[in-house]
Amino acid sequence: MVAVVAALVLLAVAIAVARWWRETGAGTQFIEAYPGSAAPPPGTPTGFPAWLSWAHALNAFFLLFIVSSALHLRAGTRPPAFVTRRNRWLRTRTAPKRLGLHTWWHLVVVTLWITTGLVYVTLLLVSGHWARIVPTEWSIIPNAISAGLQYLSLDWPEHTSWAYYNALQVVFYGATVFVAAPLALATGLRLSPVWPQRWMRNHGPLSDAWARQTHSLVLWFYLAFTVVHVGLVLLTGARRNLNAMYLGVDDAESWLGAIVFAASVVVMAVAWVVLRPPAQVAIAERVADVRRMPAAPR
Repeated sequence: MVAVVAALVLLAVAIAVARWWRETGAGTQFIEAYPGSAAPPPGTPTGFPAWLSWAHALNAFFLLFIVSSALHLRAGTRPPAFVTRRNRWLRTRTAPKRLGLHTWWHLVVVTLWITTGLVYVTLLLVSGHWARIVPTEWSIIPNAISAGLQYLSLDWPEHTSWAYYNALQVVFYGATVFVAAPLALATGLRLSPVWPQRWMRNHGPLSDAWARQTHSLVLWFYLAFTVVHVGLVLLTGARRNLNAMYLGVDDAESWLGAIVFAASVVVMAVAWVVLRPPAQVAIAERVADVRRMPAAPR
């Protein structure tokens, strides 16, 4: 609670400082010189194709369970069952390792998330949409700072997401796709049972401690990014943003995109309730050997 109050106080102070700075001569000149956006390279596609909308929705769905299972693992809660892969379809020289249910479920949803991500990145590169989220000139840096200050002052920068993102969006979207996701995958593999014993180290990037700390930082980055991203989508023209993302149309009047978004939230909420540990155990029993554990004594 103290941390939350302190964070809110710091945010209020930062907003006040940003609003004051914008009114100064230096602030005005800086924002005039760097309005917060830089046009992408000529020929960059506009709009939101259907594959991007589907990848976005599936990514959010799988991230929900990745984060929930990760928090179970972080808390060190006792798994209600242990899962051992059947050495049939994917044969290995060594016997499959027994995994706690939370670890097994985390690996399952991570695999689905990675599959979605590989399809998304492939289509991103093939279609040319990569240029919308990858900085291609140095002016993106001062423009990103300008956009951040404008957001912080509660006087939003111009939103032209249908044609191109503002500089701060480019920086964070690009970092999320091409830095945070690969880092999450690399550190997750290091911590997983499939990582070869001969590649483990006691110190440095291949050490257990480094991988856990980095993996945890990426988790909190995704949580913070999701909260800020959803908040700004709703605050900076919700109908236009949701119509673009969920329907692929540039329309600021229709409520259909908001309805689809609300339906997706309901689906995620229902899945959150349904796919709890008992359901996870039932799913695991169809593909692996499962040993249920007795309930912990009260």
